[in-house]
Amino acid sequence: MPAMTPHTTGQTVGLSNDLRALSREARLDKARFNPASLVLLSPAGILLLGLFLAPVVYAIYLGFTNLQLIGLHAVNYRFTGWANVNTLLHDTTFYQSIWLTVLFVVGSGAVGATLLGLVMAIAMQDCLRLIRQITGALAIVAWTLPPTTIAIVWKASSTESGLIPTLLGNSNYDLLYDQAMLVVSLANAWSLAGLSMIMFSAALRNVPQEVLAAAKLEGASRAQTLVRVTLPMLRSTIVTSSLLMTLLTFGNFTLIYLMTAGGPGNQTNILPVYSYLQGFKFFNLGYSALLGNVIVLISAVLGGLFVYLGKQRR
Repeated sequence: MPAMTPHTTGQTVGLSNDLRALSREARLDKARFNPASLVLLSPAGILLLGLFLAPVVYAIYLGFTNLQLIGLHAVNYRFTGWANVNTLLHDTTFYQSIWLTVLFVVGSGAVGATLLGLVMAIAMQDCLRLIRQITGALAIVAWTLPPTTIAIVWKASSTESGLIPTLLGNSNYDLLYDQAMLVVSLANAWSLAGLSMIMFSAALRNVPQEVLAAAKLEGASRAQTLVRVTLPMLRSTIVTSSLLMTLLTFGNFTLIYLMTAGGPGNQTNILPVYSYLQGFKFFNLGYSALLGNVIVLISAVLGGLFVYLGKQRR
């Protein structure tokens, strides 16, 4: 081992001082604020303020007024304080609407669309390439269809003389009237399954083949490999898909309104539909705005949860 000379010792001390100086400076991977970025972000900030924040604040204000679509208070409306909130707290239809919204969103979105997309993605892994391409194309087409088209197709298929009653052996049976929530939930899950399938197909391609081969060598069956190996590796994708399907389903007003308009007998009167009916059928725009504020609040919570889980996944 060579002896340490004074020159070498001086270089070592100098290098140590440089490293300590660098450690006291800002790390390159830390978030840094550049004042010049405010200039670049100002157009987006102005658009956000004008097109989102301002309307939301104005809608919050309208929720505490007696504004009507037509009538005495259509123009000369005034601030009424907690009157609409008091009406909301004693509105049994509102609580029923909340329950139906949870049932629709969780049943058809978080569970139905996610489960259907997962099953399709797994089933297509071992299919013939032609079958896989045709099935994937049909699922994507169903996802890209406008809600108006989906509503017309499912309404025509589930009412009297439709495809579904005919397949059930009773062409005179009106399934949409008898099981309205079930039909609209199936329609929503069917329309979103293509997006969920794309997410799971990409996740399945990232599952290490070495792990699957090791499970096969250990004598695990296909069901055991799926439950104990594949699904745990897809856990983050399952959570992301469930939350994304929830967000998309929560705002799916068009599908239910065109199929049932909240009926029959409020069986499908979810919160967005109820807010619309209060404003444009019963002309209570103030109360409708308050219901809309509840929708915005729930959406904000769901969106924040989605962002948080996305960060946890990364």
